[in-house]
Amino acid sequence: MPRYSSNFQQFADRICASRQQAIQIEIGAQFLPLLVYSYSSRGFSDLPERYIATRDVTPIQLLSLYDLHYHLDRPEILQAPAFTSTVHFLDSGMYETRGLIDTESNRNQTDQPLWSQEMYVESARKFAHNGDIIVSYDNRSLSVIDQIQQGLSLFKLIEQQSITRDLLLHPNGASPEKLANTIAELAPDIDIIGLTEKDIGFPWFIAASYIHQLRTKLDDNLGRYIPIHIFGCFDPQTIAHLFFSGADIFDGLAWMRHYFHDGHSFSDKEFEYSTSPEQLLKPWEAAQNLLRNNVEELERLRTDLRYTVLTRDSSLFKECLENIKASVTIII
Repeated sequence: MPRYSSNFQQFADRICASRQQAIQIEIGAQFLPLLVYSYSSRGFSDLPERYIATRDVTPIQLLSLYDLHYHLDRPEILQAPAFTSTVHFLDSGMYETRGLIDTESNRNQTDQPLWSQEMYVESARKFAHNGDIIVSYDNRSLSVIDQIQQGLSLFKLIEQQSITRDLLLHPNGASPEKLANTIAELAPDIDIIGLTEKDIGFPWFIAASYIHQLRTKLDDNLGRYIPIHIFGCFDPQTIAHLFFSGADIFDGLAWMRHYFHDGHSFSDKEFEYSTSPEQLLKPWEAAQNLLRNNVEELERLRTDLRYTVLTRDSSLFKECLENIKASVTIII
């Protein structure tokens, strides 16, 4: 193991010790951290084809109940072993219904089909399997208290005992302490707490500070470990920084939009210069090869994060941990 200054090594050891409990927790037949591969019709009009082409290489997936209802309710998808034997995060569908421009076809999607709380509950009852994780029906216009109460009431209506409940909350300016206190008061038995990357602050060290404080307050208030899920966070460097700060589950669409290599994210164009010409001759096969590369990179990252915590060998994430240490007055 490389030798570092005693101050840095003590800091790295303290960080790794703080993450020991997390990596012993299992969700969906995998131990934390979880890297969840998101699929969405928002921005990807070829969602069914894209899903079928990559479903065998993504260990754990996030699909929206909206997309399952409107785009993926097909026998070749729902009855395939790759679907029935895989644990899924089932998102509420609110992301898909916000009506942005479809970047693949430049088609305006403001005329989205109907979606409602009732359809969310109905779809969850229909598509959820044992062990699946269902994300709450989120509404950032509500107060944190109302978000929690709405999420819990809809979970009850789904009436499935075998699901894991992922309560996605928008803090709307609430401090980590206030958010943790409200969770402890209203949802002390919740399985997972979700936040979006956009909600926890910019730049990275502000987000890391928020997560570190929330992790500390949740642990203190509840006396048990609740995993923190960061939605829309799938950049390799950001994953590492937020994991060491206290987050556990990460998902996003970046693996479909960028090229991952050696822990960094690049324009997908860069993939053309890093692979053999034979893999680029057919556009759809080239796209598949890019996605498979990104899955391999992210699974390596997950393995490296677990290895670092288990062995306290910080060499793989020295720069990351140095960045966190440099921001010690903000984060720790």
